[in-house]
Amino acid sequence: MEWLWAFVVIGGPIILGLALVYATLQYRKRGRALDRVSQESAKHVREDIRRDEDRASQVR
Repeated sequence: MEWLWAFVVIGGPIILGLALVYATLQYRKRGRALDRVSQESAKHVREDIRRDEDRASQVR
């Protein structure tokens, strides 16, 4: 049973570190086009929220 605890204490941070490295590498592979698409999508969402808030305030 001690080997299991040793695996958790030693292996856990190693697995977490590998996951962080993988995520960083995947993020760097993103193209600039995706950043533009993300910005445009966020802009549309903010406009929709503002429009909904304006409608809600007019109903009151």
